[in-house]
Amino acid sequence: MIDFVEEYMSPKATPSDNGYDEQRILIKSISKALPLIIKNELTERQSLCLRLFYVFGKSQVEIARELKLSQPTVSRHIKTAKDIVNKFLSYCFYSVKQAHEQWLKIE
Repeated sequence: MIDFVEEYMSPKATPSDNGYDEQRILIKSISKALPLIIKNELTERQSLCLRLFYVFGKSQVEIARELKLSQPTVSRHIKTAKDIVNKFLSYCFYSVKQAHEQWLKIE
């Protein structure tokens, strides 16, 4: 299974050209769904730990110090958040992939 968090929360996930290939469509679609999933499906603490780790590149130890938590607690928040996000994004991925395949059949 694809780890969508690892794949799409990093700076390298930004599409670079004007093409309409499948990878570009998937990245753009997931980039729209990801903030909604993080906002609506994660607890505030899970969301914060996930963003601090992936977006701001902080270590679990740094996050633990900043939030006054233990490192294992931060690790659990990140793992749980990733599991939730990956579950929802796998549904998005499947839907976008199916829609794209149908679109190609029409052309």
